[in-house]
Amino acid sequence: MSTSIYDVPNDVGKTLSDLRKATKKKQADIAQSLNVAQSHISRIEKGKVTPTGQEIEEYVKAIGTEEAQSYLEFLKPWEILKRPSFRNPQRDDLWKAETSLKELQKLISEDAPDFLIRQAEMYDKSVREEAEYLTSLEHSIAYAGRVGVGKTTAVCKLTGLVIPQEKQIHRQSILAVGTGRTTVCEVGIRGGEKFGIRVKPQSLDEINKLVEDLCTSNHNDPEEKPLEIVPQEVQRLVFNMAGLKGENFAELATQHSNSDTLRLNFSEMLKLQERTREEIWFEEISNQTEIEWLKETFKQINFGLHKEFSVPQRIDIIVPSEFFHSSPYELEVIDSRGLDKDGTAVRRDLMDCLNDQRTLTILCSRFNDAPNSEIYDLIDNLIQNGSEQLLRERVIILVLPQNDEAYKGYNDTGDPVDSKDEAYSLKCQEVKKSLKPLLKEINVKDIPILFFNAQPGEDNPSDFNRMLIEKLDKLRYTYVERLSSSVDAITILIRNQKEKNAQEAYKKVSKSLEIFLNDYSQKSLYFGNIHQKLLIPEMRKTHSGTLRATIRRNGTLDKFDVYFLLGNGSKSVAWTVTMGIFYKFKGILEHLSGDSLVKEYAESFITQILANWDEWHQEFLTYSEQISEQIFKPTLIKSPIWDECMFLKGSGFRKDVISKFQAWFNAPEQQHLHNLLDSQIEKAWHEKVLGKLENLIDKDTTA
Repeated sequence: MSTSIYDVPNDVGKTLSDLRKATKKKQADIAQSLNVAQSHISRIEKGKVTPTGQEIEEYVKAIGTEEAQSYLEFLKPWEILKRPSFRNPQRDDLWKAETSLKELQKLISEDAPDFLIRQAEMYDKSVREEAEYLTSLEHSIAYAGRVGVGKTTAVCKLTGLVIPQEKQIHRQSILAVGTGRTTVCEVGIRGGEKFGIRVKPQSLDEINKLVEDLCTSNHNDPEEKPLEIVPQEVQRLVFNMAGLKGENFAELATQHSNSDTLRLNFSEMLKLQERTREEIWFEEISNQTEIEWLKETFKQINFGLHKEFSVPQRIDIIVPSEFFHSSPYELEVIDSRGLDKDGTAVRRDLMDCLNDQRTLTILCSRFNDAPNSEIYDLIDNLIQNGSEQLLRERVIILVLPQNDEAYKGYNDTGDPVDSKDEAYSLKCQEVKKSLKPLLKEINVKDIPILFFNAQPGEDNPSDFNRMLIEKLDKLRYTYVERLSSSVDAITILIRNQKEKNAQEAYKKVSKSLEIFLNDYSQKSLYFGNIHQKLLIPEMRKTHSGTLRATIRRNGTLDKFDVYFLLGNGSKSVAWTVTMGIFYKFKGILEHLSGDSLVKEYAESFITQILANWDEWHQEFLTYSEQISEQIFKPTLIKSPIWDECMFLKGSGFRKDVISKFQAWFNAPEQQHLHNLLDSQIEKAWHEKVLGKLENLIDKDTTA
């Protein structure tokens, strides 16, 4: 057989090795069948030699299993979709999609009506997008929660980043843990062949602003406490980088006549020009074990004690952990920066995780106060933004008991709980009751609630991780269902493209679309004062020190980003003004599905319209968020309002800042920005939502 019929992927050696091992056969057995040296088989399996098509066929024959034969078929070229990994659990579904797209390209008649061709284009796009999602095995699990709830300790225990022989839990953890404010930045954890650390440093500009915050708050304003401006863990890091302690820095400040000279002197002490390293790997010559080296090296970087690393923006840990190697997916675990109790929970980094379709976001809370206000606020924000599907598919609440908290509760009769399971059950009911007012208006019955106590002898990490993998399985299955629905729709479209009854059913659907568009295409969308939706309310409750740090950065502080809050508020307004139309259309199509002719011949068409209606609407909401930032930021970031706010002092600081921002947004000079936003949103609504719906109308029947 010709070798040209195969596309040989990069992991062919590993796959052949896995198939061989599944049969308990040795490399020598395969070598004998192929009449080659065992070393040649070894090089193939290690990826050092690419086998020929004939070698692959003989290798598969020597293995002699149905799965091996399936691999041979799998290696034949994929013409439309990207070939998935052979270990991809959805590879059969993806092959059906590949076959379906080929048939769609061949069998849609060239003389088919335009609206049927556009219908086929919609199906084609859906299949490609759903297949692209399922082809990748990459997923993230992001842990988010208030400072001090114990999420970093839990992350270490769940990913195997522990030293078991240590008796105290805070000594077991590889990452730096304590009572809160210990890890200086977001940490990512991935599987790999050996232990290593990669660091993404903060930009020089951001470090300079950080130093300016620290020096200004220590020198100029006695009412402004340094901890309110620069987080404690970051202060500790830069003090260590400079070879100082907190009290030494205070003494240093008194030796300078102004904050500018203090800032220059302190910046020089950081020796940033020497701190350029961005990765480090365990070396066998080390006198430490791998896990001891990882713990010590992370501590050195996280505390600013490693002289080669700068201030980290993100630290990535690479570790050959069983948690990663045993998973069917290519996992990344994210330990996000903790949320401040008196700050905003609506941060760009957290919302990026929540909006990522490949990420499970785990909202962490202490046992006694679950669900805390930060979790409540995040869920409320998602509901206000129309993110119902996100809540249903990709969010988990994790309750973290510490020590014996769970055993100190009482049941409904006033008696102490008898067991951990009873305590968990009672707390679960309590959390659900707290969230019920938020969820009652949307199609989300419950958000999964899990428990994990990281103390030795308590909850089993393997059991918890299994539940996470099951949640990922379920998430991917929703895409399998959508892909299957799209493939079925293609089959029906091809089969019925010249069927008279099908054409009549399509015309009924088309007429309903036309009536809906006639009713709603002329209605204007008015956004109003978007800054009132989220930005101003968050200003009212965030710490004055955080506000001042934001002002020093002209609104771009990572923990309080004015432009992101403005955009997120715009997204909420976009959902509010289109929500009624969104549900009205769904109701029309669901009612139309009751028609006997439509149900028999066009039900799959309606299912696909509804699925795309959700997608189009989410694209519109995302655009509303992004365009708001793009419109207001260029003008606001250059405004004198930042300098004006910097001169504000005293107990009324926050109130005065809010007053200035209210005046800026309401000023006649900014009216053109509000008008531009309204016009761009109006345009996007017609192009991204109604316009795509209009493409599905049969123009011949409406002429």
